[in-house]
Amino acid sequence: MKKRYVIYLGVLLLILFGGAMGSDPISGILGLDFTFSPVRPVIQLPGEVVVRWSEDSPLYGPFSYGLTNTFIAASISFLVILLIAVSVRPRSRTADEVPTGFYNFFEMVFELAYGYVETSAGKWTKVFFPFFMTFILWILISNWIGLVPGVDSIGIWENIPHLRAEQAEKITYEAAIAAGKSEAEAKEEAHIVFEDVEHQVEERNDAALQRGLFLVNPRPDESGENPPGAVWAIIPFVRPAATDMNFTLAIAIISVVMTQYYGMRALGMGYWKKFFVWNGDKIAKSPLAVMDTGVGILEFISEVFKIVSFAFRLLGNIFAGMVLLFVIASLLPVANLAFYFLEFGVGALQALVFALLTLTFMAGATHGHGDDHH
Repeated sequence: MKKRYVIYLGVLLLILFGGAMGSDPISGILGLDFTFSPVRPVIQLPGEVVVRWSEDSPLYGPFSYGLTNTFIAASISFLVILLIAVSVRPRSRTADEVPTGFYNFFEMVFELAYGYVETSAGKWTKVFFPFFMTFILWILISNWIGLVPGVDSIGIWENIPHLRAEQAEKITYEAAIAAGKSEAEAKEEAHIVFEDVEHQVEERNDAALQRGLFLVNPRPDESGENPPGAVWAIIPFVRPAATDMNFTLAIAIISVVMTQYYGMRALGMGYWKKFFVWNGDKIAKSPLAVMDTGVGILEFISEVFKIVSFAFRLLGNIFAGMVLLFVIASLLPVANLAFYFLEFGVGALQALVFALLTLTFMAGATHGHGDDHH
């Protein structure tokens, strides 16, 4: 069978079993109380714990202690990078040997990247290139992990009413303690909120159903009501690392801190003069010269806020892309093909932007500023 016919068959199955707006013709013909459309995973900003270290007080919720799916994704990405490094390590070749396959491709990419860094960083190329290439590979692989089929549909089952009740209980408990209430009062207030939220979410009955080894979307009856028990969702074992602020904030701090370090290494303590400027003689002659001090402080603040910029840009783009794929898949699965390739490009673009900005800032930090540096 030709490849194009396999693709046509796959698209046809997506239309028949996915349907539109959470329905499909096949389940209706078979008289089932569920549809074959994909179940939407839990959508929330913090990474979900899939392996708990301990069963502590429920007041601390299911996300306080344990191995999160975003950390698993970051670890897998790191292992993939190590595997690439081992597989493409330089090998001695004779003049007759010609590199082929993945080694040849990666060598080409490596040389292009190294040449670009060399034009921007000059003598600092060997120092900056490891940061540049590591950021690209780690972020790129972390982003693309979410596009692997099955990643977002294989995980643990979570009772949504209980999950949301635990989250509300934790928030209420912490707020009560912060308000000066005793621990017993805080626990009592939190327990009341827990029961109330659990009951409210359970009444919605708008999540997934358990059917054997699978979770499926409920098929509403003629009155628009779902069958009872639609209270489950999937927490995937692996979720793109950049959808968790812990990951984006960590690499943003590394980028900004190392930028300041190499700036000081290149220019000495004089590097900080561009931030903290005070020239008493110049100010005495012209009071407007005090603006130089203000500008320097603003530049220092902008350096600190680069951490926020780096972290939120990457987090916002990748998290929004993940939610987009979830929503489109649950509404019209066949349309997700277009958004799949869109997110493939966005994942690569965000990795490249992060690495390029880091390289630009590092190279700029090593250059002198005005007459204060030589």
